[in-house]
Amino acid sequence: MGPAPGIVSPPAASRGEIEVLVETIGQEIDEIAATFADTVHDHLPELDEDMRPWTLQAARSNLGVIVSMMREGDDPGSVQPPPEAIGYAKEYAVRGLELSLMQRAYRAAQSVFGGIILERLRAATDDAERLAEAMAFFNAWIFAYVEAIERRLTDVYTSEREEWVRGAAAVRAAEVRALLGGTGAGDDAAVSLRLGYELDRIHVGFVVWSEEGGERPGDAGGLFAGMERVAAAVAESLGAGAPLTIAEGRHLACWAGLRSEPELSRLRLPGAGARGLSVAVGTPAPGVEGFVLSHHEALLARRVAQLRGDGDGAVATYPDLALEALLADDPDDARRFAARELGPLAAGDDATVRLASTVAIFLEEGSSFVHAGRRLGIHANTVSYRVRRAESLLGRPVTERQLELRVALRLTRLLDRRRSI
Repeated sequence: MGPAPGIVSPPAASRGEIEVLVETIGQEIDEIAATFADTVHDHLPELDEDMRPWTLQAARSNLGVIVSMMREGDDPGSVQPPPEAIGYAKEYAVRGLELSLMQRAYRAAQSVFGGIILERLRAATDDAERLAEAMAFFNAWIFAYVEAIERRLTDVYTSEREEWVRGAAAVRAAEVRALLGGTGAGDDAAVSLRLGYELDRIHVGFVVWSEEGGERPGDAGGLFAGMERVAAAVAESLGAGAPLTIAEGRHLACWAGLRSEPELSRLRLPGAGARGLSVAVGTPAPGVEGFVLSHHEALLARRVAQLRGDGDGAVATYPDLALEALLADDPDDARRFAARELGPLAAGDDATVRLASTVAIFLEEGSSFVHAGRRLGIHANTVSYRVRRAESLLGRPVTERQLELRVALRLTRLLDRRRSI
């Protein structure tokens, strides 16, 4: 590893430790990138959860560049941002997020990276002088890298932001965000005119999404064009005209306005062109308040569908998922509630999961051993045995606190799915 211009080269005594550490980081890129993403989203609540894939991609690509440049002895000040980091900066601009927020994200990752480096160096040497020399080199190198990449990404962000603000879509998106944030103008008629969408209607908020995605909405033209077609078909199936649509990250936020309350059971995806796309729908509700509420419910329904692992082409309606939405809204409270109600029956081993599943179906079938057995394809006596085993774990009959038990069982299925994704 040659010396990097503009950075003090480490003394020969600590060069070996540094070269070993660079190779170690290269082997741990995915794990370190995941730690960066977790840290950024834990420290910056302003970032929506669906920004996490962009954060992870940017972290992984930056780590790859760091390892490559350190191996070659390149000057960190000469770094050119990788495509994923450019896409990340553009995403901040498109979403209307402040540049300072992206800078805070990089600084949060830089801070945790310093801790990781120190931990690895301590494991590699117990020589205090070598440790100090190597750490000083890494701190100076990473500081210069982050400073340089932030400077170049600021230019990317500013250019993208100016282009976005000039666009007509930005006006619509700004109006919608103001409504959703409770800061919209009080003149609903004027806002309706600017949106090209009548707010004095019953609104069905819905979201069209894909687990795939491009660098940003503007770069995923084919994908978002498909989402627009699905949105139009959904609105038509509900008896509405052209929907209002706003591109938000990996999904298209949509609203269908009607003069009378629609039946969600009429909702249909188009027969063609919807491959890889799913829809989540909120409860129909009137006026600006309904516009906001139905959208919020659609987002929760989408989160539940993702947690359950619903495949492409799923249609998730909030009225059917309101209970599971408790988890999406506050997973920690849901986890504590389920653990408290189920006790040992919340364990994740196959045998206990089978008992819990049997109890859930038993209660759904009106506490009938025969009906539960038919549904499970097993003998009624087997159902009875499993229920008794579950009761021994619960420490009470399953007929006691039945409502709480049924809720806890449903949430546990979702929690298990959440841990696996």
